[in-house]
Formats: sequence, structure tokens, C-alpha cells
Amino acid sequence: MNSQPPLPNNELDRLNALHRYQILDTPPEKVFDDFTFLAAQICHTPIAIISFVDANRQWFKSKVGLTAPETIRDLAFCAYTILQSKPLIVRNALSDSRFATNALVLCDPNIRFYAGAPLITPEGFALGSVCVIDVVPRDLSPQQVEALQVLSSQVMAQIELRSNAMTISRTIMQRQQALAQHRRQYDFIEMFYRRGEEKARKGDYKGAIIDFNEFLRLNPNGFKAYYNRGLARQKLGDYKGAMIDFDLYLRHYPKDVDALYNRGLLRVELGDYKGAIADYSHAMHINPDYSIPSEMGLMYSKLDDKKEVIVEHTHYLELNSSQVDMDTDINISQTHNHSMLEDDSSTFENSTQFLPLNSNDSEVYVSFSNVQYEPENGSQSLRLSSENAKLHVSRGNARYELNDYSGAIEDYTQSLKANPNDAQAYLSRGNARFVLKDYIGAIDDYTQCLWINPNHAQAYISRGNAYCELEDYSAAVEDYTRSLELSSNNAEAYINRANARSRLKDYNGAIEDYTSFLQLHPNDPKAYISRGNARSKLKDYSGAIEDYKRVWSKAIEELPKLSSEDSR
Repeated sequence: MNSQPPLPNNELDRLNALHRYQILDTPPEKVFDDFTFLAAQICHTPIAIISFVDANRQWFKSKVGLTAPETIRDLAFCAYTILQSKPLIVRNALSDSRFATNALVLCDPNIRFYAGAPLITPEGFALGSVCVIDVVPRDLSPQQVEALQVLSSQVMAQIELRSNAMTISRTIMQRQQALAQHRRQYDFIEMFYRRGEEKARKGDYKGAIIDFNEFLRLNPNGFKAYYNRGLARQKLGDYKGAMIDFDLYLRHYPKDVDALYNRGLLRVELGDYKGAIADYSHAMHINPDYSIPSEMGLMYSKLDDKKEVIVEHTHYLELNSSQVDMDTDINISQTHNHSMLEDDSSTFENSTQFLPLNSNDSEVYVSFSNVQYEPENGSQSLRLSSENAKLHVSRGNARYELNDYSGAIEDYTQSLKANPNDAQAYLSRGNARFVLKDYIGAIDDYTQCLWINPNHAQAYISRGNAYCELEDYSAAVEDYTRSLELSSNNAEAYINRANARSRLKDYNGAIEDYTSFLQLHPNDPKAYISRGNARSKLKDYSGAIEDYKRVWSKAIEELPKLSSEDSR
């Protein structure tokens, strides 16, 4: 009985190196199967193996001509191969004292010829071998031996590549987890700010101040909360507290015209007319088109009785009596000339009719003139005809901007009753329903929009997004594809279709889409990571590593950048 193979001098270090590659007991991989196929073809043998020698066994990563997944180490020819740096050639095992009584020689598979080239790491540890086996005594030509050594080097290079890809992927995942944890902390803190905004919108100013206080305790650099807390304090008559908040806010945002205007109002309340004039003047210097407050004439008079200042104290609105029939007169308020809906005012198309916002808006009526109107009796009855569809859409858009999605849906619905062929109204209502997570209703609206306008590329994208939320990724892919047929340079459609294809495990298609997206947005790190993940799924570790490398430095930079943005 032949003795056990001797152990390498560095056996413990060698085993540690083997385990670091995390390749033992992994599933077959085509790239390694290709190498064993080439080895058998080059050496003209019925058997070829890529083996790794563990503490007590020889495990086969890839094999041709064998079915066994491993053998015990005591029987392994490769246990001798790892003792040297050059190939081990056994021309006739029956004539070799090391193997003559080996069970693998005397029994199946009846080994007679063996040739193995060791798999050596960059640090010099032999992990296993690329070997070929025959059942008859024979030899290899020098060219075949050299080819076997080349294959061994290439297998080791692939093992290194595989290990590097795993390391980079794991590091990026850890970085993403850290970023996600940071984002969760940010979202938790931000919740207090959003809740404060909601309470202020509903008139619960004391509750809003409590939430803004908690937000600022957790994020002292969240300067946006100073402005909103100042507004809430102003509503409660705490003018000095509000002044402190506006002062803190304006130190960091000195060109915020709205904040300057509101601080000017506070100074009027506190009798600081000179300071108020300074704030208003500063605001008008930043934005020459900004409306001059009607109080300025009074303030100048109190500062200097000898100055005569003529300021228009009353704004008027010419109403078209043939279009609007009001039950009560409308008083024009001079207290606040800057409408919250200033950005949306142009969409009202110079209409002379007015629609009331919801009850939470203090019965404010808005028109293109950006002046607020308060009904004398606290409510206003407006008669609208079918010709007011556009105005309903405008109010729906305004409500959407104010996050009143239910109110927006009501307005879009009223508009569609008057004009059922308005594709844009269906799209807008679909968007509002999407935000409210009514994805089926959103799909219905997007479909209606596409029946009216089958070439609306964005509607296909929106409907695709809704299908994704319902996990109908096949339908989503169809919609994104249709959108791209209409607009081939739509980056949003490429990235969304790529994500949907990944869900469907169509990684080749996903890679194509990520590539198209990156041609349009070559600096998007998430797209590189996603493409790298898809390539990794296809065992294209070289491509995956290239993608991960593109974002490696970017990912490291993101955390401090994100922290800086959050502090603002």
C-alpha cells in the first residue's frame, strides 16, 4: 500500500489562501468548463479536471470524462502536483511506486497516464491543478506540456478575477448599505419637517412648531425649518420669535425674496418701519418685478411726515359679467401680494373666472394676477359651464403642486366630464392616482390617454411604471419599448426597461438598456452598478469589474457629499 502524499511546508497558509478564494463547493461555471474542454482537446485525453486540494479531499471545480465530484486527498495525484511549481507527468502509474497500488489505478477509472500543471497564486501557494488523465500509458509533446501550463495560468487568472469581482461587489454592497442606513436616518429626521408642514397647512401652528423644534434638534443645520417655524410663530402672533427664526434663515439664504418680504411684515407689526422698508427694498433689488407692499406709503409717512408718497392701496379686478355671476361681492385683500401659486399663475391663461381652493386654504381665490381674494361672507358660489374645463385643469395642477392629490383628481374628473377627449387631463389624473398608489386607476387613465394620443411617449413610460408597481414587468417592458420606438433617446425609458428586464432575469436585455442609458448619462453611478450586477449574473466578471471600477471612487465620495446636502 503506497504511503500518504506528503504535505507542503506551507500547508496552513496554503489552505487559508484556498479558502479566501471561496471557490470550494461552488456550482459549475462555463468559463472553467471551457478550460477543461480545451485541456482534453489539446492533450487528446478522455479525462480533464480542474481540481483543488483541501485538507482532506480533492474537489473538482470542472471535469470532463468523470462523474465523481471529489476524491479523498490520500488518493489524489494532484496532492503530489501541488508540491512543485512545474507540471507533474506520470507516464505509467503502474510503474510508479507512488501510485502503483492506488485505488484509482487498480479500479475505476483505471488511471495509467497523468499530467497536471499546478494552480499557483501570486503569493506562491499551490491550490490545485489543471490535469489530464488517460487509461493507457502515454506521454505529452513539449508543446502540449507548455499548453497545459498556459491553461493553468489562465485558470488562476480567472480565479483571481472572480475573487476580485466578489470583493468589489461585497464592498459596494456594504457602501450601499451604509448609504441606505444614512438615508433612513435622514428620512426619519425629515419626517418631523414634513409633519410640521402638514400641521401648518391645516392650521395647527402649535403642533407644527413642536415638530419643527424636534427636526432642528436632530438636524441643527436644517435651516429650511427656521423659515417655516417663523411663519407658524407669525400666525400665532409671536412676532419676536418669528423674527429670530427669519434672521437665522436669512443668514444662510440672504437672497430669499419671500423671507425678506415676510420679515418686512413682521417688522411692520413690531413698529420697525425703517427695517421693514430695508427688507422690502432688498427684495425689490434682488427681483425688480417683485410687488411693492401697499403698506410702504404708510411706513414712509411715519418715518418722514414731510415726504409725500403716493402708493396704490387698492387693487381691482375687471370681471366679465357674461362669464361669471357672483352671489356676493369680492373684497380684495392687501395683506399678502405674493401668491403661493405664483409659478402656476401663467397656466390660468388670463382667465377672468376664479375657482376656490379647498377649505384648508382659508377660502383663498386665485387668478393670474397673483393677488389673493377673500370672500366677504367666508364662502363663494361660482357657476361653471362646460367651457371651464381648462380652468379645472389649472386648479387641478395647482392642487397637485400643493400635494392635494385627491382634490386634483376631483378637478381633473370635472374637466373630463366637460371635455372627455383631453389626453393631458387623463395623464395628469393618472399621475395623481399613481402618487396615491391607485395603480390600477392610473393604468386606466394612461390607457385612455393613449387611446386619444397613441404617440404619447411619456404616457407609455408612466403606464410602464404603474405596471412595475403591480409587478407586471412583462407589460412594463412592452410599454417602455413602445415609448422608445417613439423617442429613441429617452433615458428614463432605457433605465426603467433595464430594471424591469432585470426583474424578469433578462440580463442580456438589461445590459443593453443600461448601456444605452449610460451613453446618454455617462456619469450615473447607479446605472454602472446595476449593469455590473447584471453582468455578474451572467458570470461576466471582467465586465462587472469594469463597471464597479467606474463607480468605486464615486461611491466613496457620495457619503460626505450626501451629508453636506442633507445639512443644507
